[in-house]
Amino acid sequence: MSMRLFIAHVVIVLVLVGHAGAACAGGQFSDADARALVEKVQQLLRSDTSMARYTMRIETPEWQREMRMDTWDDRVHKRFFIRILSPAKDRDTTWLKDGANLWMYLPRLERDIRIPPSMMLSNWMGSDFTNDDLVKMESVVDDYSHHLIARDERAYTIESIPLPDAPVVWGKIVHRISLDGMPLSDDYFDEHGVHIRRLLFDQVREMGGRKIPSRWTMQPLDEAGELQGKQTVMIVESVSFDVRLDDAVFSRANLRRSAR
Repeated sequence: MSMRLFIAHVVIVLVLVGHAGAACAGGQFSDADARALVEKVQQLLRSDTSMARYTMRIETPEWQREMRMDTWDDRVHKRFFIRILSPAKDRDTTWLKDGANLWMYLPRLERDIRIPPSMMLSNWMGSDFTNDDLVKMESVVDDYSHHLIARDERAYTIESIPLPDAPVVWGKIVHRISLDGMPLSDDYFDEHGVHIRRLLFDQVREMGGRKIPSRWTMQPLDEAGELQGKQTVMIVESVSFDVRLDDAVFSRANLRRSAR
C-alpha cells in the first residue's frame, strides 16, 4: 500500500469513527433539537398561560418555614403575578413581573416597591430562589445556545451557554431531561464555572390535564460543590393550563388588591 493510499485510509476511518461517536453521544441531535427540548420543558411546566397554587417550604438545619401562594403566569407576554396567602404576617404580599420589571407590594407599609437591578440576585421571600428567577423565566430558552452533550438510557444532558451580551447571571446551565421530555434537574454554574446550585424535579403527577413534576427542590451548593444542608421545596398543589387571563391581573393596581 502506498503512503498516500494509507493516509487516505486512515482519514476515512477517523471520519467514520467520529460520526459514530457523535451519533452515539448525541443521538443525531442538532443544537436546534436541544433548544426545542428546553422549550418543550418550559411549555410543559408553564404552557402559554397558567394559574397555580403552590406551597413553598424553606428547610434549614435550624428551622423550617412554609408559605402558600397563588400565581398567574402569562408566558407569551412575559408577565407573572404572585399573591402570598399564608402565613398571616405575609398574607397579601404581592409580586408583579412585567417584562424585565419587578414590583412587590408590602401591605404592612401600604406601598409598592420596584426591585432595582442591584437586588435581582437577592433571595426571594427568604428562599433559595432569587428575584432574578422571576424576571428571567423565559430567558432560559432565548438567551442561551443549547447543545446536547450526553445521552444515556434515561435522559438527555443539555448544556446551555449564554449568548454574547445576553443579560443573564449564569455562565452555564446543565439540564437533565428524560427521554420522554420530563425535566429531571437543572445545574447552575457561575461565569467561572463554579457549581452554585441544583434544581431537582420529581413526584410526577397528573395535574391540569398533563403529567408534570409536582415537587421542585432548589439546593444551594458550597464552594466545594457540596450541599449546604438547606433547600427550598416548591410543591404544586393545583394548576390549570392555557386559561384566559385578564390584563388587569398584571397591573400595578392589582398589587394592592386584597385576596378574597
